[in-house]
Amino acid sequence: MRRGSKAFVWALTFLAMFRTPGWSQTGSTQPRVDGETGGSVTQPVLEPDIPQTDPSSPISDSDQPSVDSPIRISPSYVNAGVHLSGGAAADSSGTGNSFQVSPFSSILGSLSLQKPRSGSQTDINYVGGATFNGSYGSSGAYVEQLHTLDVGQHIGWRKLQLIFEDSFNYLRDGNFGSSSFGGASAYNLRFPGTGTGILANPEASDYLGATQMPLDYESFITNVSAASLTEALTKRSSISLGGSYSISDYSGSSQSLYNDRQITAQVGYNYQLDRRDSIGVAYGYQRFLFTQAGVGIITTSSAQLVYRHRVRARLNLVLGAGPEVTKVTETTGLNGQQLNATAQASLQYSRYRYNLALSYDRLQTGGFGFLAGGNSNIYRLSVGREISRLWRVGIDGGYATSASIEAVPLGVPWSSYDYGFASAAVQRQLGPRFSAFVSYQFNYETSPCAPASSCAAAFQQHIASIGFDWNIHPIRLE
Repeated sequence: MRRGSKAFVWALTFLAMFRTPGWSQTGSTQPRVDGETGGSVTQPVLEPDIPQTDPSSPISDSDQPSVDSPIRISPSYVNAGVHLSGGAAADSSGTGNSFQVSPFSSILGSLSLQKPRSGSQTDINYVGGATFNGSYGSSGAYVEQLHTLDVGQHIGWRKLQLIFEDSFNYLRDGNFGSSSFGGASAYNLRFPGTGTGILANPEASDYLGATQMPLDYESFITNVSAASLTEALTKRSSISLGGSYSISDYSGSSQSLYNDRQITAQVGYNYQLDRRDSIGVAYGYQRFLFTQAGVGIITTSSAQLVYRHRVRARLNLVLGAGPEVTKVTETTGLNGQQLNATAQASLQYSRYRYNLALSYDRLQTGGFGFLAGGNSNIYRLSVGREISRLWRVGIDGGYATSASIEAVPLGVPWSSYDYGFASAAVQRQLGPRFSAFVSYQFNYETSPCAPASSCAAAFQQHIASIGFDWNIHPIRLE
């Protein structure tokens, strides 16, 4: 069976496993089921990799709803859409003297299912289809499949919350920048509120630009399964437990990228100082396992002091920092221990028709496929503006860098990887269920070479696209 067919079977398997619709934690608006035709204020434009819960990070702002607040019962619904787009990508090998232009067109489908119950809610969000890429240099045209599937189950009692989540991706390019969908801004405008809030495997491929992969590089698979439990101890204090298991599989690559598995566990305590401020402490544990022989095992233990400031639903500020101890064992190179720092900072602000999201994370990652483990810094920016009831604009940017944890990562002649992007998109509502968009994104990548490869040390890409989206009127299930 071809690899692409296997991935499609994976997606269908997940849909069969989670047949009931699910619960979204991203704070997006519920679809209108009362006949209204839009024009509401756009929710914060958050990339699929900017969640309010990050189970793959050892320590993060869980930002859970209050365990004293019951789950708001909203209508059960199913929503679906068809999404068409086309454009061109201009790629440079880093010399700056020439670009190779390749046209592309894509057809995607989306499906959202939601089923609230008394004390619980489940959700399924799927986006998938195919992109048809024209000839690139001396290579011929080719087709790539795209599949993203997020499933969530939320159970709440008066002082207890239990959350199960799973995020599956089958993509050629990483979620960070969303190049497979024409860029981050285009994705956020076209598929708002999709996903359960899982940061779909930040320890590896979802921060991978992957813009310079050769055409014989097939799409990779990532999956994150996570669970978390939060209990209120008093009216002001709460404790939380969480864990996750994630995989990244680049077995279709001819460049011998690093496949890995990650195990994460974390425990935290939070105390509410007043209506707006709270402080907390958290301990996190990570274990990175690589499938290649001789790479070894990386384990991290970290602690953070976290401060949160919230002004209703308008402003949410999170600051956290602490020490992190990293151990490298069972390698053919140098084993040892390192003392590092872990940190997080995020700001989400919403006022009228304007939304802003900023974030910074310093953490240990799997190395984005190119390195066997890395000390990583990740910056993200997202701005959304509803100009009128018909026009919406999105601006997004991000930068991720990683330095190798291992002293000599298996003969790789470099010790760091960098990827950044900047994008913008405009959307115009053409009818109650029909809209059009135009978008542009710039990608920049350095040291995107795997062992024994001869690719350039730097790579640039320009992506321009235009397309149309049609969504059905949400169907109430009961």
